[in-house]
Amino acid sequence: MEPEQGVQTAIILAAGKGERFDGVKQLAKIGDEPLLQHILNSVMKINWRFKPVLVLGYKASRVSSSVDTKGLKAVENRYWEKGMSTSLKLGVTEAPEASAGFIFFLADMPLVNSTIIEKVLEKAAEGASIVAPVFQGERGFPVYLHRKWKSKLLDDVTGDRGARKIIKQNGQDLTPVPTEDQGVIMDVNEKGDLSRIKSYLEEEGTEIGV
Repeated sequence: MEPEQGVQTAIILAAGKGERFDGVKQLAKIGDEPLLQHILNSVMKINWRFKPVLVLGYKASRVSSSVDTKGLKAVENRYWEKGMSTSLKLGVTEAPEASAGFIFFLADMPLVNSTIIEKVLEKAAEGASIVAPVFQGERGFPVYLHRKWKSKLLDDVTGDRGARKIIKQNGQDLTPVPTEDQGVIMDVNEKGDLSRIKSYLEEEGTEIGV
């Protein structure tokens, strides 16, 4: 099936254990909802042609039953311990053949909102082959790659590096989306990061997912 122009598949990578986090990181609470649910809420505000792919792994059954997976294609990565690359490859493999490209999200980045997602998708629709938001010179998420990179995503990505190698080697193809939204680079690695995110939200006077 030929890919449809401007039709991307969202892939949420949520399989890792989070070695520095004490507990199931995906289910750590921010406000009244689990960490993972916040990014799912933002993703599901977008009108996708294809179901977003949610890649689970560590404690997959528990995580799946603790978040709302309606409208998602949830898949389990049984090889999650071998690194993020295994989840990325599974997500790409599970995406419809008609996908024009792939837009990747990380479960531990709850402040990525629908506004920045739309801006990244706009650049993708204009023909950019790699797109990412940039906050004060630092590249963040979500990251979009056109399907022309599919073979490299499946063959060249290893370990925990995700798509960074491809982006680094093909920097001339990157279309940055400048933003003043620090949420595109804020992730949760340790429990202390939860407090940092909560403090940031209070200081900014904003809500997650807006």
